[in-house]
Amino acid sequence: MKTRTTWLICSLLAIPGAEALAADNLWVGTWTLDPGKSHLTGDTFSFSKGPGSLLHYADGSVEYDFGIDGKDYRSLANRTVSWSTAGQSAWEAVHKIEGKVHTREHHELSADGRTLSISTAGTWPDGSTFHNESVYQRVTGTDGLVGTWRSVKATSGGPPHFIISSPAPGVLRYELPDSQQSVEGRADGSDHPINGPTAPPGFTSGFKLVSPTKLTYVLKVDGKPIGYGVQTLAPDGRTFTDVSWNPGKESEKLTSVYHKQ
Repeated sequence: MKTRTTWLICSLLAIPGAEALAADNLWVGTWTLDPGKSHLTGDTFSFSKGPGSLLHYADGSVEYDFGIDGKDYRSLANRTVSWSTAGQSAWEAVHKIEGKVHTREHHELSADGRTLSISTAGTWPDGSTFHNESVYQRVTGTDGLVGTWRSVKATSGGPPHFIISSPAPGVLRYELPDSQQSVEGRADGSDHPINGPTAPPGFTSGFKLVSPTKLTYVLKVDGKPIGYGVQTLAPDGRTFTDVSWNPGKESEKLTSVYHKQ
């Protein structure tokens, strides 16, 4: 679920190389997401039968087994998730980071079993809150959660805003004020640690400038890729597009468009 789970983990993108970041370089600045010009749907995830009575969630980036019993199950690194019923054809999922609640999700299945609506709410480390609404349509499966689901509506698909700067010669910094995550390093393709209270241990970004207006990146946790992307700067330097996808999901690319403030 790129728009709810993966986004909370993969909210750091890439940054351009120092040789391209002179004081007047168009990449440097504060950027804001334009949802209206972005294409944030088309990604898929699946629920399948897990071991014993458990279910298995997978979206190409994150996967875990869980029971609908209110117990915490490990989802990724220092994260856990607990599922419980919330009425007929409805479920609540609570995501925690080191035991502290980060997001709450309400899942509601339509009467015909073909549509799954997901409402996600949480609080960023800076104290601000967020609330996203997503709608998925069934691709496979006939009953309950089990099956493959494709997004048809999303209210978010990337960090709402971020800052690119060059704090020292040859050193680049990428900051997300809401999640208080940051990364610094050179755009040579090597992995750089991503820091912040919501960043899982072993979270890295490997980014590479392939031209003055284009760069690629790979996000990893403990060396395992969990996200890929390409950023392309517009000729006037006022906007750029970020095209991202989960491992094995190249046909499900999402496009986020950012404007410079």
